[in-house]
Amino acid sequence: MARSILVAHDDSSHAQAALEYALETFPDARIVLFHAIDPFAVTADESELPPLTESWLEEQRADAAELFEEAREAVVDEDVTIETDTAVGSPPQTILGYVEDSEIDQIVLGGRGRSAGPSSEFRLGSTAELVVRRANVPVIVVR
Repeated sequence: MARSILVAHDDSSHAQAALEYALETFPDARIVLFHAIDPFAVTADESELPPLTESWLEEQRADAAELFEEAREAVVDEDVTIETDTAVGSPPQTILGYVEDSEIDQIVLGGRGRSAGPSSEFRLGSTAELVVRRANVPVIVVR
């Protein structure tokens, strides 16, 4: 049975590294490239949350489709099949909910953490940390 791997992508270099890792490590797996549309995210050019309308959601889905296209274009092997999907909500909870509702065997995501001070302690980003702590499937965090 082939594995089903969810790769969370937030348009960061860490997420792209996670996609490339999943494709190289699990060449025969079903890859689902996933983007959580966060209705609570405020960008630098916004002073408040946007209204949650159908047009806002359509715009977010169009942005996700562009993100997916760019992620695919950056992959070396152009013959690979990558499924895509989105869901609306807080990224950690949305990722975990999607995994529970789908036939996903493993999660691969980028870690936005960094080393601090001379101890070089490994720190995860907040999304990665919550997913690692709460997932009921194995999680690989790529840095």
